[in-house]
Formats: sequence, C-alpha cells, structure tokens
Amino acid sequence: MPSRASRPRQRGIALFVVFVVVLLTTLLVLGSSRIALIIEMATGVDSDHQRTFEAAQAMLRDAESDIRGLQADGSPCEGPGCRAWGVLDAAGGRAFYPTDAGELSDLQDALGGRSPSCAAGICVPDRVMAQFWTDAAALAEMKKVAASHGAYTGGEPAGGHPLLASGAAQRAWYWVELLPYDTAAATRGGLAEALAPDSETPFVYRITAIAQGHRAATQTVLQTTLVWKRHRS
Repeated sequence: MPSRASRPRQRGIALFVVFVVVLLTTLLVLGSSRIALIIEMATGVDSDHQRTFEAAQAMLRDAESDIRGLQADGSPCEGPGCRAWGVLDAAGGRAFYPTDAGELSDLQDALGGRSPSCAAGICVPDRVMAQFWTDAAALAEMKKVAASHGAYTGGEPAGGHPLLASGAAQRAWYWVELLPYDTAAATRGGLAEALAPDSETPFVYRITAIAQGHRAATQTVLQTTLVWKRHRS
C-alpha cells in the first residue's frame, strides 16, 4: 500500500501523462486537417487541369470544322455566323481560308505586315512568335486575333463547358496557321505522296488551341496539323 508521501508524486505524473496525450491528440488532429487541405487543393488543381484539357480538345475539333466549312453537326456552314468566302478585311477582323495558291498569296499580303500576322483566328507564320503562349505579352496580342469556340461553326459548348464562353468570360482560343507546302515532295511516292495536300491548295494547317483554367497557373496548349485533301475523294 503506497504511503501518503508518494500520492502527490503519483498525481503529478498522471497530470503530465494526460498533458502529453492531449498534446499528441491535438497534433494528430492538426496533421489530419492539413493533409485533408492538401488533398483538397490537389484535387482542385487536377480538376482545373482536366477542364482546360477538355476545352483545348474541343477547340481543336471546332477549328477543324471551321477549316472544312462545317457546322458542329457536320452540315455545311451557311449564314451570318460562318466565314464569308472572298471577304478579306484584316483590320475589321474578317478572313477566310484560301482555296488556291493565289488566294493564299492574297492572305499573305494582307496579314504579313501585321503583328501578329493573324485575323479572325487565321494566320500566316510571318509574324507569329514561336511558342507565343510562353510570353505573356505575345499571348495577350494573339488573343486579340484569335477565334472563339463556335464563332465560325455555330457550335455550342457541350454541356455548357465553363471555359468555352465568349466575350469577357472567354478562356479558350484557337489559331490556324497556313503553311506553304512543297508540292514537289508529292512526286516521290510513298507517304510523301499519300499525305501531301492537293496541288491546287498546297498548304498545311497548323492549329494551336489554348485553354486557361480558373487558376492563373493552369493552362493547356495543344497543337496539331491538318492536311485537307480538298479536291480528292
């Protein structure tokens, strides 16, 4: 049986043990809360990136329909919401895709002296900065001459995608550069001939689509090239 002298000492030890347990419990709670916050932030970043990737993909598809002169449903694009063939007004933001080398030359004359050398999302590579999306000032200028989703195809964002809106809320853009093609390569046979554009339209379309998320650091850039054999079945 413990003596009376040892009881205060035992009570002091018990108090210390309780204090340590409470402290450890508090640290565990704080640690769990911080881990939960980190997981939530990581989930938000991943979701934002996924949204920008989906938006950039939608912009690529819309640009391809634009080049082909189609609406989102695959029917020919006709009416005020479509590009007007033969109307080239760089200052007014109106341009069309050339159908032969002569029209391409006219487009180069109209856009080549501008910086950037684009209008209504159509560009010649003369004054388009390589990887312009890495330079904030260059990207800001390119946005002024970009195309928005559905602007020339009558397309509607699937499911009301929040990044594909136009106007002040716009967070996705595309540009189509027309690259001249050496048609002499098409006479060599093999893939060079199979993948070559028509001699009447000797150029390749390089599409750049950019989508920016709600977080300033979230941005997706996708590029693809399109060869449209306009006169071949």
